[in-house]
Amino acid sequence: KLLQAPAPSASDRPLCSFSGAHRSASWRALVRVRARVCSKQRRAAMNEALTTVILLVLCLGWRSFTSWHLVQRCLHICGPLAGLFQWYTILFIGLGSLLVRTFYDVVVFEYLKYDFLNTGEFIDMPDFIPGLSPMEHDALHISPWLRIFALGAPVAGMLAGIAITQHVFALVMAGVRRKKMAGNRLPWKATGQENIVLLVIAMPLVFILMAVRAEIRSLAVMTGSAWLPYHGQDPPAKSWEEVKSLELATYTTDLEVANFFQYVTIFAFGRLCVYYLQDAPTEYRKALKLAGLQGVYLYVFFGAFRAIGNLVIALLGEIDKEDRKAAAAAVLRDKVMTQVGPVFTVATLLCVYNMLILGSMSDIKRHLGSANLKFQGVKALVLISQIQIQVLMGLCAGSPLYQAAEKLPAKYQDEIHSWHFSPYRAQLMHASLLCYECLAVVLFNRCVWSSNTDYMTVARARELSEDGSDVDADQQLPALQQRLLVEEV
Repeated sequence: KLLQAPAPSASDRPLCSFSGAHRSASWRALVRVRARVCSKQRRAAMNEALTTVILLVLCLGWRSFTSWHLVQRCLHICGPLAGLFQWYTILFIGLGSLLVRTFYDVVVFEYLKYDFLNTGEFIDMPDFIPGLSPMEHDALHISPWLRIFALGAPVAGMLAGIAITQHVFALVMAGVRRKKMAGNRLPWKATGQENIVLLVIAMPLVFILMAVRAEIRSLAVMTGSAWLPYHGQDPPAKSWEEVKSLELATYTTDLEVANFFQYVTIFAFGRLCVYYLQDAPTEYRKALKLAGLQGVYLYVFFGAFRAIGNLVIALLGEIDKEDRKAAAAAVLRDKVMTQVGPVFTVATLLCVYNMLILGSMSDIKRHLGSANLKFQGVKALVLISQIQIQVLMGLCAGSPLYQAAEKLPAKYQDEIHSWHFSPYRAQLMHASLLCYECLAVVLFNRCVWSSNTDYMTVARARELSEDGSDVDADQQLPALQQRLLVEEV
């Protein structure tokens, strides 16, 4: 029902509650007010992708700078306030603020002003968008099931954001308590392993933030609210195709920002694996670094290349149309990025396989226990972000799969021709699904990444265990820590 609901014709669908006064002055005043508000919302939304990128880059740079012992000593002069100046605090406060602001936009516009999109489909108004064809009008229609599914996604994302915040707070405070008990004078400084864990926990939050932003852009196109700033202009400053391209370019930019942080996390995973093998023979460690991690590095390389390419295309799309810029964007999209897509899919599968092999190594398991289980959420998002949109686009009417299905016997033709899943609905479905999937990943991470486990202590205790067998960190950690303290004394 969610995918296949047919789009009724314009004559069968009710108009908005105020569409009867389409020509009245009060209706025009209402549209002008909504146009100004919507225009401000659109400008803020387009800036948020850049704001998120700047925040991520600054936090990663600040993390490198504060890794110096002298810098941390200066920060810890402030006592407990030193935690406020750590990279993870700045990152999660920034991402949390952006998520709350985004959820506020959804509540104010989609939930309240547009009555859960029941009165927000301006595209149903006669002649609201000049030159809109009936075929495109039907492709933009949001079925009731898809509307409910999309409106529930921001709530799921907000719940996931709250769960991530609580999880990070528990992880950080548990680490601070352990370091204070050990006499560490820099308790707020995260170790290399703690940095990786925090990146893994933070990755779904970036996806949630940008997926909700992308959903807002998709809804702006499908409801027609993106045309509000240009309605009533004679002639309009932009055509509907230009406005639609701007919104969909922002949609792509938002999701590529999430992918950018994913590439950073995967790269950090590779560095963590090399770090855990620091006691291995030099030749063994060098072979892993140069050959064993090629699947991970290949994924990061092609992912970064694709992200930069899509961001350039989106940037050219947001600049006022010029022949040379439009031609350059078209060549980059059609000749280059279409060739990178299949290669990146193979790189994604190779990266996941590479992570499975690395997670089964004894040196990795000695530090993390069930490494494959702990990085299962990361691997799931790696596959989902790349493959899900391709599957949904493949199910659209007019896709190669649909055209192949049209060649089936006549008894299947009624079912085939009743399929009305459009690319616009696929994009909205993808952004909405990401919110629900991230909530599942967050809850999974909350279970497998225990805040009460000191993984470095567990690894040392495993090395000291007489039988060399694995240990249950949650049950035996206190005794293991006491044993290590006695040995040190």
